[in-house]
Order: sequence, then structure tokens, then C-alpha cells
Amino acid sequence: MKNIRKSMIANVGMMAAVAAVGSVGLTGCATAAGTSGNDALKIGVTVANSTNPFFQQETKTAESYGKEVGAEVLSQVANEDVQTQSNQIDQFITAGVSFIVIDAADTDGVGPAVKRAINAGIPVIGVDNQSKNATVNITTDNTQAGEISCQSLADQLGGKGKVAILNGTPVSAVDDRVKGCKSVLEKYPDIEIVADQRGENSRDSALPIATDILTANPDIAGFFAINDPSAVGVQLAAQQKGVSIVITSVDGASSATDVIAAGGLITATAAQDPAALVRQAIDLGISITKGEEPKETLLLVPTELVDASNVAKYTPWD
Repeated sequence: MKNIRKSMIANVGMMAAVAAVGSVGLTGCATAAGTSGNDALKIGVTVANSTNPFFQQETKTAESYGKEVGAEVLSQVANEDVQTQSNQIDQFITAGVSFIVIDAADTDGVGPAVKRAINAGIPVIGVDNQSKNATVNITTDNTQAGEISCQSLADQLGGKGKVAILNGTPVSAVDDRVKGCKSVLEKYPDIEIVADQRGENSRDSALPIATDILTANPDIAGFFAINDPSAVGVQLAAQQKGVSIVITSVDGASSATDVIAAGGLITATAAQDPAALVRQAIDLGISITKGEEPKETLLLVPTELVDASNVAKYTPWD
């Protein structure tokens, strides 16, 4: 597993949200014929939603990389509904998949369905968010991502001022980012967290929440958003209110890095790599089906802060 970790760290950034094509029914993608040893390989993939670019990249990578390894990929999207995702896992079991890759809509909520898959002899690989009962989880080091993003926020504010956290859905990636952020901000007695509100990890969800926070706290100086789409929503709210604030986030998507490069309100993002995570998950799933048990059940991949100092050299994953 040390080699696994090294290969993952070699990729810039990592992990957290990317959606998919497909409805509740199973959707297969064409297989690459003739790949030695993998002709009967079938992979079930389910991600949290179809609107977040992170989840979109996960699904796209699973389908394309699945073809490369000669597998059939059954691709699903849960629309942020744990029951839908649990049903999808049950469908994968019925379909007799070789293993399942899941970006959970709810870390704990998917646990019973994941356990059913494990009991059926089907390995489950969690990516981005941890999935309870999974064989192994491969995620961004989300605590570290929150730490470096909020360290940047604190530095830019000179260690003082009112800030807010645009939180997200109850999954491990989100909770760990917020935990990492707060662990940094609590070191600054002159920084006050005036709001910590959950959204749905999207621009449209973040916009009204941020608007309400800005209205209640007109002297707010900064925001930490748990992902780049949420950061974009916060920026729109600030622009509509005519205020200048500092916004930092997590993801490394072009929606944030383009703003950073242009000198906008989003000033830093902790970069992940969803494609690298999914490729590693599939490689690990294949090795498990061949009888190679993972030595670790949780693999954490560190992120890299992208800000004005290095954005010109950074290539976003979307």
C-alpha cells in the first residue's frame, strides 16, 4: 500500500464531489474487447449527484478508465439521496458486479447497503467520501485541505475579523474539511466564526445561504466554502450585496482557479484530483478481486493550495 500512496501523492491534489449520467436503472458503457484477464470484469459506480463537476469527473474517469482495463462499467448517480444510492448498490449486487466504487451521498447512511454487498462477496471501494463498512476508502486528506485553505484565509485577514463557514452535506469529506478549518481558525483569538451553515455543496444552494449570512453580518471579512461550487455561490452573493470579502475553498476546479487568476473574491482553493482517485480505486478493486487484500482500509491523499502565487502553473482537472 506504500506504493499505492506514493502513486496517489504524485498526482496534484485530490478529492470529495462528480456526477453522472444515468437514472435509477443500470447503465452500461461499452467494453474494450480483448483486455487480458479482465474480459468478465464488471464495475458498479455510483456518485452523489450529476451537477457537481467533481462528481462528473469521477464518472467520466470511471467509464473511460473502465474501458482501458477491459471492464464493463455500470454507472449511476444518487441525486444526493441515500435511499436511491442504497437501491443502486442492491442493483449492482443483483447484476453480479465484480466490485463497487462509491462516492457516498451519506457516509453512514449507505453503510447497510455497503454491508450487503460485502456479505455478497463484492468488494466496495469508497472514493472522495468515506463509506461505512467499505472494504477500503480512498479519499483526499480533507482535514489537511481545510487546514491549508483556512490558513490562507487567516493569513489574508491578518489574523482578525469575522468569518463564516459555508458547510455542506453530512459526509466525511465535508465534515473533515470543516474540522480542519476550525482547528486553524481557533488559533486566532481575533477571528470570530459568526456562522456555520450547511448547504448542498452547490452554487445555487450557497447563494441564498451566503446572502442571509452577509445580511446578518454586514461587517463580515471572509468565508470558507467547503467546495468550489459553494465558493462561487458565496462570491455571487457578495457581488450582489456590493461587498468585498475573502473566500477560500477546496477542489481546484476551474470555476475557482479562473477567479483566482483574475484577482476575484475567491483567493485560494485546496486542489484535489478526482480522476486520480477513481483510477486508483479501480486499480485497487481489480487487485482485490485477484485476492490481494489491502493492507490499509483508509488511504489519504494530500492537497496543494492554489492561490495567486502559483495559479498560472496549475492545470485544473475540469
